[in-house]
Amino acid sequence: MPKKVAERFVKSFLDLFILDLLDSSPKHGYEIIRELKIRTGTSIGAGTLYPLLYELEERKLVAGEWNSPNRRSRRVYTITEHGATYKLQGFRNVSNLLRGSNSGTRA
Repeated sequence: MPKKVAERFVKSFLDLFILDLLDSSPKHGYEIIRELKIRTGTSIGAGTLYPLLYELEERKLVAGEWNSPNRRSRRVYTITEHGATYKLQGFRNVSNLLRGSNSGTRA
């Protein structure tokens, strides 16, 4: 898949990719940004991530908790049970959509 297409795909379904990252372990914002870049090659900024995290938290898909290990307090996010269900259904729907669009292009 060309890099631009992959980047557009990740950004279009960014909520699902963030939930998938959080499914492996709780993370703070910059960990999410770093992991997303490593796993998908897609870079996003804090101005994109944090509003989405706040929205996911309002929708009860993630839970955020302030964590103050040594010096700076960070908000660490975990996926909720509702978020895990949403993620599975979302990826299933995307897969079905892609399969459906591929079947229409074959002659």
